[in-house]
Amino acid sequence: MTLLADVLDPAELATVVETGLVRRQRHPSLPLSIYNYTEACQYTGAWTPVTLACRGLIVDDAGRVLARPLRKFFNHTEAHAPQADGQVRVTDKSDGSLGIIYHDGTGLAVATRGSFASDQAIHATELLNKRYADFVPPTGRTVLVEIIYPGNRIVVDYAGLDDLVLLGAVDIATGRTYGPEGVPEWPGPVVESFDYPTFADALAAPPRDGREGLVVHYLAADERVKIKYAEYVRLHRLVTGLSARTVWEVMVNGDGDLDAMIEPLPDEFHPWVRGVAAELTAIVEAQATAIEAAFAAIVAELPDGWGRKEFAAAAVRSEHRGALFSRLDDKDYRPSLWQRVRPEGDRTPHGTKVTEE
Repeated sequence: MTLLADVLDPAELATVVETGLVRRQRHPSLPLSIYNYTEACQYTGAWTPVTLACRGLIVDDAGRVLARPLRKFFNHTEAHAPQADGQVRVTDKSDGSLGIIYHDGTGLAVATRGSFASDQAIHATELLNKRYADFVPPTGRTVLVEIIYPGNRIVVDYAGLDDLVLLGAVDIATGRTYGPEGVPEWPGPVVESFDYPTFADALAAPPRDGREGLVVHYLAADERVKIKYAEYVRLHRLVTGLSARTVWEVMVNGDGDLDAMIEPLPDEFHPWVRGVAAELTAIVEAQATAIEAAFAAIVAELPDGWGRKEFAAAAVRSEHRGALFSRLDDKDYRPSLWQRVRPEGDRTPHGTKVTEE
């Protein structure tokens, strides 16, 4: 059995957890913990052997390592990308969530790289135990899959695929990594491979429409690097930055075109964006209707020859008093109504803010 101390320095792990570079999440019901680097670690580039190893590392309370994922690896343009050469194996860079298969004491389960109980982890565990109940992982290896299903779509359209796509495996004791060939008995789909003999060949290959990119595995050095297509990066920024707040901003600024915002997004996001726009517009219109009705009611009750003083005496009692005075002065009160409906930034098509998780 491999212990945590065999994989990394427990004292350094405790330090990076305390300083917020690594997050430890407890299993909701079992004596297990999963370690994953944080957003702060990414932003500051605080990469060390410990933070790199914490990409879904699963340990029980006795310090035994139950699952050891791939170390964090980088895009080829990033400073931390390895400078290696030699023979490579190239696979598709799948656009889902990393799934880490582990044994929870009673059977197999799937965690994502930061959670035992994320929506993706729950969906993947149910799928694994229903569709691949007879699967037995190779002894001593952590099996890694890509969790792909329509409800977990980020950018790439997998045409309704709902499955666990085999990526490879990691030897828990040594850390040696493998591609799909490391799990020969996997009964499900396997990540696509390509016959590019070198990194340069993979980099020079034309981008594939509707795909994220490639993963290049330097076999001798056992290092990986990503090649992300420019169009995917552009769309990913649009999708991951998409929220009710960004829709509101386009509508409020006046110089934004909602159709132009929607056009490059995956089709599945179009109804959500238009729904948010319609919802916000309906709220503003309802408030405007209430203000006009309140204004008309006040004016109808005022005596002949009324002035601002008489109007103010009635308007000050209304919940719409600020807008009523604007209405009286023939000023546009709608901008203030739009400010009132400014939504939270964490409302997205996925329900919560989209992250690498």
